[in-house]
Amino acid sequence: METIRFKEYDFTLENKSAFASLYFNKQLKMAICIAEAEYIPIDNFKETFVHITGMIEHVEIKHLIFDKQKLRTFHQPSMEWYFAVWKPTIKNKGLVNHYKILPKLDWFEKAVEAGKYEIFQKFSKEILSGISISYVNSIQEAIEDVA
Repeated sequence: METIRFKEYDFTLENKSAFASLYFNKQLKMAICIAEAEYIPIDNFKETFVHITGMIEHVEIKHLIFDKQKLRTFHQPSMEWYFAVWKPTIKNKGLVNHYKILPKLDWFEKAVEAGKYEIFQKFSKEILSGISISYVNSIQEAIEDVA
């Protein structure tokens, strides 16, 4: 069983594809999704997050870190599904704390902000009501916020 260690916490590999790796730590009730490619096709993107939805049926997940540092392509349809469909669904299952690590690219951050603006225009800001989103610089920083 593959694990990675951050601080004094071991995270067990739950799902891996060419595009993303998903780890979990039961003690922190935290999952980590790490982008493994410069682009994640929408079907693979959805598959990864639907896997998290399935995990919640068996384990409690309160915190999710999404490490997007390897991404070099911003895909608005994936972001729209993630914000407008997946996050409201997962919120009802208890996953309400989301941590994001963006690539160190100014244009990517601007694309995220523009994408969120479009989503809020289409669906309203209320789709994120009850969900906490924090932008952090590292996985360790998110863990320190929780631990």
